[in-house]
Amino acid sequence: MIAYSLAATATVIALVWLRRSWLSRTMSRVFVGYLEIGAVVLLLSLQDPFVALPCAAALGVIGSYIVTFHSPKLFVAHQVLSVTTVGILFTEAVTSPDADVVLACAYLVVLTLVLFSAPILAHMLLLLLRRDAASAFYDPLTGLLNRRGFDSVFAERVRGPGSLMIVDLDDFKGINDSYGHAHGDMVLRDIASTLYAEFPAPALSARIGGEEFLILDEADDAEALTRAQRLLVHLDKGRAGSTTVSIGVARLPARSSVEDLWRACDRADAAMYTAKKAGGNSIHVDDTRPTDL
Repeated sequence: MIAYSLAATATVIALVWLRRSWLSRTMSRVFVGYLEIGAVVLLLSLQDPFVALPCAAALGVIGSYIVTFHSPKLFVAHQVLSVTTVGILFTEAVTSPDADVVLACAYLVVLTLVLFSAPILAHMLLLLLRRDAASAFYDPLTGLLNRRGFDSVFAERVRGPGSLMIVDLDDFKGINDSYGHAHGDMVLRDIASTLYAEFPAPALSARIGGEEFLILDEADDAEALTRAQRLLVHLDKGRAGSTTVSIGVARLPARSSVEDLWRACDRADAAMYTAKKAGGNSIHVDDTRPTDL
């Protein structure tokens, strides 16, 4: 009777799953809870513990799902429940009148490997995938987003109007030639740290070229220009080995697409070159009105 009830409930959940493109996090937790309770009840209801013990390997599958899609706390709770269930089944097996202790111990060894090794291997694989994803979206030198990462984050945001800025170092080649590439790398990291400080979240900052940076600031125009001016002052330290930057600014309308973003980036880039031609260490604002875009 229990098996029939679980099968009927599983059918209902499967139909709900098929009607959705993917489970929400809450629905996924409900699904996990159902699997946990259903599996434990079914295993403990089996009369022969030597049948129930190998079937407990199904708990390892649930553990792999949890470690992939849910928090470590939920995984720990699952492991506690799994170990408790297997402990009860193992105790019943070795204390039964016709107990085969050797077989029960063999099942226990296999279950230990399944319950612990499979989820841990899945977790290690997930960490490797996350590390690869991070390296694909972030610049390794500065820790800022790269162009691909900027596109990805921008595409997932609810976007209001903002100021798009291109920041380009003045005579960075001269810095490298005079002080070496190690010093040039230090300058790039210093600029990245300054961008983090002057343009905190929800602003986005990225390194999109050798010495070129991109900033999207959703502050109003006046505040964005004030931050850009502070960036100029911070970098123009007036000492050997320091550098200045040229900044081009373009307005990005609300609800812009990724294509709109890079068109605005072209305008900001042109404004940056205007600032550079004027001698550098300055800001130039693109004067294209939204109605002209």
